[in-house]
Amino acid sequence: MPKKKQSTKSKTRTAGRDPIPWRYCILTLCCGLILVIGFFFAARQHFSSIDFGIKNSKLRKQIEELEADKRRLILSKEIALSPAEIKKAAKKIGLTEMTASNIEVYRPAQKVKSKIEKLIVEKPKLEFLNKPEPIKKEEKKPEIKTEKKPAEPGEKPEKSRVQIARR
Repeated sequence: MPKKKQSTKSKTRTAGRDPIPWRYCILTLCCGLILVIGFFFAARQHFSSIDFGIKNSKLRKQIEELEADKRRLILSKEIALSPAEIKKAAKKIGLTEMTASNIEVYRPAQKVKSKIEKLIVEKPKLEFLNKPEPIKKEEKKPEIKTEKKPAEPGEKPEKSRVQIARR
C-alpha cells in the first residue's frame, strides 16, 4: 500500500504536543494553592486543638487539687469548731470551766433614777385627750388719759393733752 503524504502541519502536531493554554495553567495553580492553604489551616487547627487539650488537662488537675484543699480546709474548720477544741483553746488563753460552785452573782446597787430616765420609763401623759380649753390671749386696749392744765389768768386756755398709756 502506498503511503500517503501528510501535510507538514500535521507532522508538527503529532511530533510535538500542543502547548497548554495559559488559562488552564493559572486555574491549576489556583486550585493547588487553595489545596495547600487548606492543608495549612487544617494543620493549624489540629495543633491548636492538641494545645488546648494539654491546657485543659492541666486545669483539670488544678481543679482536683483545689477541691482536695477545700475538703481539707472544711475538715479543719469543723475540727476547730468542735466543743473539745474550743475548750482546749479557752484553757490555753487562761479561761476556766464554768461550774455552779464558781459562779458569783453580781447585783449592781440601786441608784436613783434621774428625771430623764423616769420620763423614758414612764408613759407620757396624753394631755391633748383631756381637751383643755384653749388659752386666749387677752388684748388690753390702751387707756386714754387726758390732762388739763388750769389756765392762768391772761392766757388762752390750751388744748388738752392726750396720752396713750399701755399696760
